[in-house]
Amino acid sequence: MKAWLIAVFFTILFITPHAQAHPHVFITPKATLITNDHFVSLINVEWEFDAMSSSLFLESVDSNTAEIWNLVFPETQLLANGGQTARTGYYAYVEIDGRIIDNLVPTGFTAEFIDGVLRCRFTLNINQMVGNTMKLGFSDPTNYNDFDIQRGNFQVVAQNGAIPVLEKQTENYIDKILLSW
Repeated sequence: MKAWLIAVFFTILFITPHAQAHPHVFITPKATLITNDHFVSLINVEWEFDAMSSSLFLESVDSNTAEIWNLVFPETQLLANGGQTARTGYYAYVEIDGRIIDNLVPTGFTAEFIDGVLRCRFTLNINQMVGNTMKLGFSDPTNYNDFDIQRGNFQVVAQNGAIPVLEKQTENYIDKILLSW
């Protein structure tokens, strides 16, 4: 009898799924990168939120852009383990030739509801030379937001010189757009 109870206990322990963090907000990012040969000046970003999250934003703060900013980029982030941490970024990941560009702060933030869907637009000022590669992605370390990165939602406006090739790449379960010259 004792062996049977131990077997049941371990079966339940190892077969029962463990609690995991999962996204509540689904965002489809779009971006236009402005380049001049190997120089990337800025990235114009648009995030389109899912219908349910959009309706919650609208119900909570109406169309007040400052309040939407506070909800989209909270000062304190909740962690998957239940803890809290100060915001360390704005969900944007940019890496140039293997070097991560930290603390990119969005400028020109706007928010509007179009057909009930929240669209936030902002600019990331890069102003950096790129030797060979640049990676761009969006991710949330708390797993509260999920970003659906699709290659077709990213484009380059080349003002002059070489035009980079764009491709989708996945690293450590995070989708990114790779630009290579």
